[in-house]
Amino acid sequence: MKAAFKAGKERFDVREVETPAIKPDECLIKISYCAVCVWCYKEWLRDGNDDMYGPGVTGHEMSGVIGKVGANVRKWKPGDEVLTYFWWHCGTCPECKQGKTTYCMNPVSSRHVKGGYAQFVVAAEQCILPSPRGMDLKYAGLITDMVGTAMHAIRRAFSVGISRDVVAVWGLGPVGLFTVQGLRTFKEVKRIIGIDPVKSRRDVALCLGAGEVLDPSQEDTVERLLAENGGRGVDYAFNCALSSSEAAYETLKIDGYLMNITGGCLSVSQCEKRVDGSFYFFKSEYEENLQLVMDGKIKLEPLLTHEFPLDEINEAMELRSKQPERSLKVTIRCS
Repeated sequence: MKAAFKAGKERFDVREVETPAIKPDECLIKISYCAVCVWCYKEWLRDGNDDMYGPGVTGHEMSGVIGKVGANVRKWKPGDEVLTYFWWHCGTCPECKQGKTTYCMNPVSSRHVKGGYAQFVVAAEQCILPSPRGMDLKYAGLITDMVGTAMHAIRRAFSVGISRDVVAVWGLGPVGLFTVQGLRTFKEVKRIIGIDPVKSRRDVALCLGAGEVLDPSQEDTVERLLAENGGRGVDYAFNCALSSSEAAYETLKIDGYLMNITGGCLSVSQCEKRVDGSFYFFKSEYEENLQLVMDGKIKLEPLLTHEFPLDEINEAMELRSKQPERSLKVTIRCS
C-alpha cells in the first residue's frame, strides 16, 4: 500500500509499504479520505525527519470501507462504510461504561487510531463508527473530529447554569465555524460574535449563524466585547485559536465562562470567572451529533474547501498551514 512518512521540514514522502496485518479484535479499513487537522500540518511544519508516527503519519480524521475483520469482530463486516474514533478505549472500565470514552482508565496510546494518510489502516472494533448511509465519505469524515469536538465543548460549557445571551467565538477556522453552528442549535443563545482577522472566514461565519463578526487587526476587540451586556462583558467565550485565550478571558463578565478548545489561559485572578478546557468527544455523543447533521442544523459542505490525492499531500499541507484566507477544511483522497 501507499503511505505518507515524515521526511524533513515541510515534507512528507509517499512510499510503498506492506499492508498491515490485523489482530482478532481489529479491522482493516481501506481509507477513502483523511482530513487535515492542525496536529497534522504542525507535524508537517516540524523540523527534522524523524518519523514519530510511522506509516500514514498523524492522519486521524478518517473515513473508509471495512476490508477485513478479525476473528473476534462481530459488529462490522467487509464493505461497511465507516469512520474512525481516534481515542483508543477499553470499553469495560467505569468511565467507558458511562460513555465517557476519552476518560478511559486503561488507554493504550500506541493503539490510538492514526496513520490515516495511507491506503489502509488498522482499528480496534470499538474504535469504529458507522458512516451515515448515502453520505459522501469525504464529508462524513468531518462528523467525528470537527462536529464532535465543537459539540462536546459546547455541551460541557453549557452544563453550567449561567446566562447564554452573548457568546463569543475566537478563531473562525474549521473548529470555530463548527462551534458557531453548534451554538445556533441552542435557543437560549441570543447573539454569537465571531472574531478572526481573515475576512473570508468572517464571511463564512455570518453565513453559518454568527450575528456579528469582528476583525481584531482593525479594532480593539476586547473593548468592543466588554461593552456587551450593558458593559459587563460576554457570558461565554469559546477559544478556537492558539493566541487569543488571554484576551477572551478578559472580555468575560463576572461569573462568565471561557472554554478553551484550542490554546490555554494563564490568567490568575480572584475574579469569579470560569476557565475550562475540552478534548475531542465522547463516543456516546456520536448519534446526537450525527442527527444534527442529518437534520441540516450543522452543515458540512461549506467547510470542506479542498481535496487532494495522497501523492499531493505536501501541496495540501502547504495550503492548509500557510494560506488561511484560501482554505478551511482540506482532505486527502487516499484510495
